[in-house]
Amino acid sequence: MKDTPLLFQHGVCDCHVHVFDDPERFPFENAPAYAPPFSPASTLLTETTQAGVSRVVLVQPTPYGRNLDLLRATLKVLGAKARGVGVADASIDAEGLAALKGEGVAGLRFVENLLADGSRMPGTVPLDVLLQKLAPAMADVGMHAEIWTPLSVTLERWRDLEKARVPVVLDHMGGFDPQLGLEHPHFQRLLALLREGVVWVKLALCRRAAGIGYDAIRPFHDALVEANSERLLWATDFPFVRFAGTPPTIDHLLGLFRSWVPDSKVREQILFCNPVERYGFETILSER
Repeated sequence: MKDTPLLFQHGVCDCHVHVFDDPERFPFENAPAYAPPFSPASTLLTETTQAGVSRVVLVQPTPYGRNLDLLRATLKVLGAKARGVGVADASIDAEGLAALKGEGVAGLRFVENLLADGSRMPGTVPLDVLLQKLAPAMADVGMHAEIWTPLSVTLERWRDLEKARVPVVLDHMGGFDPQLGLEHPHFQRLLALLREGVVWVKLALCRRAAGIGYDAIRPFHDALVEANSERLLWATDFPFVRFAGTPPTIDHLLGLFRSWVPDSKVREQILFCNPVERYGFETILSER
């Protein structure tokens, strides 16, 4: 299945990856709730290059919390080939946000996923910090809000998110519950927001497919693509932490995407054009 000349020349962007390095050099801010792998920038480069991925969006892992040293160091190493999504609490000021933006941090992540005991996941910042404090300064510097939360929570807070006037990117296919089905009002509302062009959604399959398989997720994937391919971002979640069973590979997930999206122009839109627009990548990939 051939890609367009633009994709063939400049490659694919994976919009959700993580790096983990030696904790002696880059200490965790919080005790990890899982066993972090050793997966530094060199590992990421090897795995992505082998799969034909030339650009990445680095998302701050929860064990590092607000300590962005590794994220910033990796952005410096990867240069024009990477952007970042960081974490910050209400104490950061406009100058601090502008400095992060200048280093390649395109957005901040806010999380409403809770642990099994109902407690907040260590190293995460809740939506209220965005809505009550950071949104105006983020809008001023051109940052977006990346939200990792169940879809039901996103929809409950949607009016507040609209008022915040910052672009919203939803992690993990919007956080819908596949057991509820395609016709559930929550998923249909997500499709409506996509059609309106007011939200971005990451097509990261592995979390939604856990326990049910990729075939069960495909109808949801197809519906998202049909709703608005101009607001979708392809992503893997490499290196697949907290993954039960054998983890996927970047190459396998990219192959699935290509087989599920046969139109080469739609693939170009999702794999190349949308990341350029959302994360501020250069239109033509430089080598620096």
